Amino acid sequence: MADLRLAAEENPATAEMLAAGPAGAARIEDLVQRGPSAPVWHPLGARGGRACGWTEL
Repeated sequence: MADLRLAAEENPATAEMLAAGPAGAARIEDLVQRGPSAPVWHPLGARGGRACGWTEL
């Protein structure tokens, strides 16, 4: 997640996209085991954001 956040912060086009709307990432293993609505999503636009459900991004 840290690498994705760093890429999002360093790429101007990605930073612009994140300013327009929320984005998050989740590990495939977490999605398979816990489901997509579980708090497995990590906000990409917020440094150090806690895992949350996709509706909370």
